[in-house]
Amino acid sequence: MRVLVAMLAVMALVGCGESVVVKEWDEGEAWDQWARGVEAKFPVGDAEGHGPDVGSEEWARALQWKLGTVESESHGPDLGSAEWRAAVEEKIGGLGE
Repeated sequence: MRVLVAMLAVMALVGCGESVVVKEWDEGEAWDQWARGVEAKFPVGDAEGHGPDVGSEEWARALQWKLGTVESESHGPDLGSAEWRAAVEEKIGGLGE
């Protein structure tokens, strides 16, 4: 029982962390289309479909680490910003638009 209580306490503390607010994600369909285009060209998950939901904050974080658009100290463009998107597109060679 103590282990369960400790696990719940840790999960609650982890959930209290600062979350990144990304205005571009509020664009809805435009963000979803962009994210699907990036995922088609540079998959974050594996061939079996395992990985974060395309377009989610978790997906964006995994993408930036996989592409190297952020340094080990997490320095780089703000997640989801226009500058961040440009850095992603530069790394993957554009979206062919």
